[in-house]
Amino acid sequence: MKIKVRVADPAGNITVFVMTPVAREKYPAISRQILARKELKGEQVGFVERTDQGRFRMEMMGGEFCGNATRSFAYLLSMLSGQEQQELDVEVSGSEKPLNAVVDRTEGTSQVEMPLPKEIMVLETETGETYPMVVFDGICHVIVEGEPRKGEFVENILKKAKEICPCGAWGIMFLKGDYMTPAVYVESTDSLVWESSCGSGSMAAAVYLSQREGDGEYFYTLYQPGGEIRAAVSKKTGEIVRCTMGGPVRISQEMELEIEDNEVDIL
Repeated sequence: MKIKVRVADPAGNITVFVMTPVAREKYPAISRQILARKELKGEQVGFVERTDQGRFRMEMMGGEFCGNATRSFAYLLSMLSGQEQQELDVEVSGSEKPLNAVVDRTEGTSQVEMPLPKEIMVLETETGETYPMVVFDGICHVIVEGEPRKGEFVENILKKAKEICPCGAWGIMFLKGDYMTPAVYVESTDSLVWESSCGSGSMAAAVYLSQREGDGEYFYTLYQPGGEIRAAVSKKTGEIVRCTMGGPVRISQEMELEIEDNEVDIL
């Protein structure tokens, strides 16, 4: 069975958009097949849906929120509309309301409003180490300052994060100065990916860094294995009132993939 897809590259965090409508309960199975296609280099999968009102909507493979996929989705909608510059609202999983995006296809960039953090928790490991965890709708990110640490350290952090923040997707953002190495686990696909970049993780890092600042607007450029992401935090009376994140985006032309028939129902 064939489905149509487009491949988006927002700072190396390759997102494969499934353009063909399929049953939502099949998303995890389709995503596993797509992520297994090494030639696509996909790190995550988003499904383009039509609402009852005829609008486009994007649902991530595990129902999580993803900032890079969101700004890529906005860029995709501008491509489909034929507009070079556009401000639009996008509906995506993990956000309770449509998010405002600004696309400039001449510059090849897309910036999106991000959901505000719900809270900043403290994650304490079994050995007594503590790390800040920035909680968004749909995903939680633990900030670990220093060099990336793998294996048992990641397993223990994820285990604790799942206990105190049950949301379906969790990230560990290793932050050293302005360089960030992101790892993200999605429960529905049982996938831990060391991502080339992470949009929501970049926003979490910016929120974490802005804690030490007073009122005002603060800009952060976070360099990651696949490129850079720019995040901004606005604070008023000590509270975060607006978050935005953006950077370059590239999207392929539509292509067809062969998917195992016994796992997929085309709508």
